[in-house]
Formats: sequence, C-alpha cells, structure tokens
Amino acid sequence: MGNVLNRIRQSIVFRIGVLMLLTIVVAIGSMVASYVISDAAENDAAAVNLSGSLRAMTYKSVATASSGDQRATQDLAEQISARLDHIATISEFSPADQQPEAQNFREVRQEWRQHILPLLASVANGESRISEGKLLNTAESFVDRVDTLVLDYQHTAEHKVELLRLVQLCSLFATVILVYFSLFSLSRSVEQPLRKLIASCRDIARGNFRQKLDLHGEDELGLLAQTINRMCEVIDGTHRELETRVRDKTAQLHKSHEVLNFQYRLARRISEGPLNGLEMDQWLAEFSELTELHDLDLCLMTPEGMTPYQHLIHGAGNNACQESNCNSCAHASGPREVAGQQIYRFPLEADKRNYGVLVCTLPQGQLLQREQQLRLSAFADAVTTAITLKERSEQDRRVALMDERGIIARELHDSLAQSLSYLKIQVARLARCNRGDALDRDQVAEITSELKQGLNASYRQLRELLTTFRLQIAEGGLRAILEKSVFQHREQHPEITIDLVYDLEEIPLTPNEEIHLLQLVREASQNAVYHSWGDHISIRLTQGEGQEIRVSICDNGVGISESPEKRNHFGMSIMQERASNLRGGLDIRRCESGGTEVSFVFVPEYARERQLLWNNAAGSGG
Repeated sequence: MGNVLNRIRQSIVFRIGVLMLLTIVVAIGSMVASYVISDAAENDAAAVNLSGSLRAMTYKSVATASSGDQRATQDLAEQISARLDHIATISEFSPADQQPEAQNFREVRQEWRQHILPLLASVANGESRISEGKLLNTAESFVDRVDTLVLDYQHTAEHKVELLRLVQLCSLFATVILVYFSLFSLSRSVEQPLRKLIASCRDIARGNFRQKLDLHGEDELGLLAQTINRMCEVIDGTHRELETRVRDKTAQLHKSHEVLNFQYRLARRISEGPLNGLEMDQWLAEFSELTELHDLDLCLMTPEGMTPYQHLIHGAGNNACQESNCNSCAHASGPREVAGQQIYRFPLEADKRNYGVLVCTLPQGQLLQREQQLRLSAFADAVTTAITLKERSEQDRRVALMDERGIIARELHDSLAQSLSYLKIQVARLARCNRGDALDRDQVAEITSELKQGLNASYRQLRELLTTFRLQIAEGGLRAILEKSVFQHREQHPEITIDLVYDLEEIPLTPNEEIHLLQLVREASQNAVYHSWGDHISIRLTQGEGQEIRVSICDNGVGISESPEKRNHFGMSIMQERASNLRGGLDIRRCESGGTEVSFVFVPEYARERQLLWNNAAGSGG
C-alpha cells in the first residue's frame, strides 16, 4: 500500500491511470449491478400476476364447487396448483429461506393443499355439506393470504427497483467525483506546471537563465522543473564564465592591438630613419607603460665594446646591474634570480653580433607570462633592427662615399690633372726660355697663349665638374633632372640641337640606378657637346624587349677615333664603370652616317628579382 501511495505521489501518469481505472471500475460495477438487479427482478412481475390471478380462480372454484360441478372444480383446482408450482419455480425459494414472501408463499401453498383443495373437492363431490356463505368465508381467508403474498411480491419488486436506482445514483456520484478529481489533478498537476514550464522555456529562449521554477513536486513535471532549474544554474554559471572570459579576451585583444599598433609605429619609424637616444628612451617608456612592465633597462653597446655607450632606464631599474661585467650580461638570456629579484635578459643580437641587452626586472617570486616574454623579445628585435639598419645605412654611405671619391679622383685625373700637367709643361718651357741669353719673344708669346688656353680649359672643366658633383635627383625624378640638364646645354650651346626622348614612366628605378643613369647620360652628352663638333644630339631612354632599358646618345659629329688611347679619353672609363655597376653593357661606336653613338642596355633590379621568383616557382613546380 505504501508503495502504491508513493507511486501515486511521484508519478502523474500513475495517478491519472489510477483515477481512470477507478472510473472504469465504477462504470463496470454499475453495469454489473444493474444487470444483476434487473435479472433478479425479471420474474417479479410474473409472480405478482400469477399471485393476483389466484384470487379470481379461488372465487371461481368456490362457485363451481357450490354448484356441484365436479369436473370444472377439479380443472380449476389443477390450474391453481399448477400456478402455485410455477410461482415456486420462478421465485426459486429455498426451504430455509426466511424472507416474508417465502414464508407467506409456503403458508399459502400449505393452506391450499391441506384445507382449500380438500374442502373444494368434498363440496364438489357432495361429501361435505357446507353452506356457500361459510365456504366463501374460508375462500376469503385464503384470498387474504394470497393478497398478502401479492403485496410481498410487489414490495420485493419495489425494493429491487429502489436498489437499482440507488446503485445508479451511487455510480453517477462516484463517476462525477472521479471525473472531478481527474480534472482537478490534471489542472493542478499537469496544466499549471506546464504553463510555468512553457513560460520558463520562453524566458530561457530569450536568454534569461536566472529565473527559477517554483515546482517542488516529486512527480515527472517536478523532476523536470528541478532539472530545468539545475540546467539554468549551470547555463547561467557557464554564461557568466564565458562573459568573464570574453571580457578578459577582449581586454587581451585590445592590449594585443595596442602592442601591435606600437610595433607597427615603431617599425614604420625605424624604416624612416635611425633612432636617436631621446627617441629610443621615449619608445622604451611607452613600451613599459603599454606592457605594464615598470622596471626596464636598455643597454646599447658597440659589437666590440665591453660597457654600454647608452644606458636607458625606466622605473627602478635593475638593481643588480653594476656595469662591471656588461659583456656577460649582454650575452645572457632567460630568467635568473639575482639579489632577491627576478631578472629577464633579451640580448640585442643580429648576424652573430651583439649590440646590447634589454633587461626586465621583477620582484622575487614573480614570473613573466609567455605573452609578455614574446612582446619583450619583439621589442628587443625591433631595437636590434633599428641599430643594424642604422649601421648598414652608415656602411652604405661609407661605401657610396668611397665610390664617389673614386669617381671624383678619376674625373679629376682625366680632366684637371691632365690640364695641370699640360700647364706644368708649358711653364717649364717658359722657364727654359727665360734662362737663355737671347729671349725669343715669339716663343714666349706662344707659350703664354697656350697657358691662357690651358687655364681657360681647366677652369671650364672645373665648372663642369662642380656642376656634376652638385647634381642631385630632387622631386620630379630622373626625367625632370635630365630635362633640366638638356636645358642647361641648350642655353650654353644654342648652336647645337639637343632632343630628349624619355619613355620610362612605367618602370620603377632604384635611386642607385637613377644616379648612375643620370651620370652616364650627362657624361656621354657632354662628350658629344664638347668633342663631336656636330650640331645635333639625340638622347633616347626607351624600354626594349622584355624588361630591358635601352639608353642611346647619338650625335652627327666627326665620330670617335678608333685608336684605344682616344677611346679611353673623355671619361670613357668612368662610363664603363657605371655601366658595370648597373650590370649592363656599354657600346661606343662610330655611326655609318657619321657621328658617334653611345648605347647602354641593362635590366633593372625589379625585373631581375621578378625573373628570379619565376625561376624559383618553376623549379618548385617541376
């Protein structure tokens, strides 16, 4: 019983099933009871009818007996006996039945057999002489008993009808009660909890995981409500945890973005030019504030030095730094615990050369996160890149300076040095003339005239050299400076027609290529102006087949000499050197129609790099 009650309390399905089962039992019980009662009352009407007919037959038999009709009296007596037997049959009274109708029936039957039937027979036979009035009184006494029997049968039938009505009413009441409890149970245990569950599910669908269902039952819906509550608690906790993670990740991404922006600005600044000490200190301070690392040391050293030439400190600094063994500190890396502090060192190394060290100091027991280590390493690499770029730029300037000095020396040797040697020879001739006894005035005048011509030529060459050395490629590029140079030649030599064709607008050239091309064109055009004796010069810079650049300076003068000593004059060797610097081919020849043509063909650097990439891609694909 206890298990059944627990199941009723813990299961809606079982509870509704029990109510439905009870309703079915009541309905079936009502039908069975109705069937039994109706079956029991089936012969009551026949018994009442038969009992009622006994009264009339009794009076009739009294009349026939009094008339002496023996045959009719016997027939009526047999009919009454038969009907009594039939009443006994349909009533199914047992001998021990103590019901009033059973007792009355036994008394009626006994009186009929023992008194009325013998009396009627004797009267009909004439054996007994009894007055009709007395016989009628005896019959009325028997009829009274029959009336009592009929009344008993009537009461029995009425009792059965009342019992059937009571069963139906009880069944109806029980059915109504069970239906009410079923509906009440469905409303309280199913409908109301379902409404709460639906409302809760809608709140959950809207993202509200902090609501709580107030269902404490032990049935399925209560269990479902508890499960949803626990699920909401878990989801809400997970949601809050995810929100916290998202905030943390957002903060980290924002910090990473700031660091990346810092690195980008630092890289762009490094690409613009070398950093001075003040700028380096500012970048270090900004990096320290950005990464929340407040104790940073940046020691800058020469690759051969043992102590830093610049020591930038932000924050308290490295208290363990005594500047006594900087070389070992600069080459050390990783964390070390020194004097109660955690020291991280990031050497500034590139191409197996050391330019210093970046030191981060933390309190004892505190360690750098991996992301912070990566940021420090990236900053150290950026500083190293800035130093190496500065060093390489200085080295490139040194190399360029040495190259230009060599070119200046060759220019001076081919121009002023030769003119001064010629003047020195003329001065020696003049000195010999002055030492003689007889002064040859004509020879002195000749020597003096040659000295003047040599001085004028030397001065002119000096001005041309100064113009060449001061030449710079400013805004406008190679084309603008070439047009300016041609304009200067036209002003100085209006008798010479100079044409310029420039078709290299779509070709990117490096500054080194522009400088060498400019110097080569100027050298060749100056030679044509001063030594060709022609009146027309054509300068053409065009793009040849593929990625080649073709340069041609052609005049209509006397043409260059075929002798080697003449061909090496007028700065030809300098033009050959500039051509070799551009990895191109220089050709100086006499034209068939007269004059000299200086042609130069080379492949620019961008085209060489592209061809190298294509070759590597083809090799990888093969």
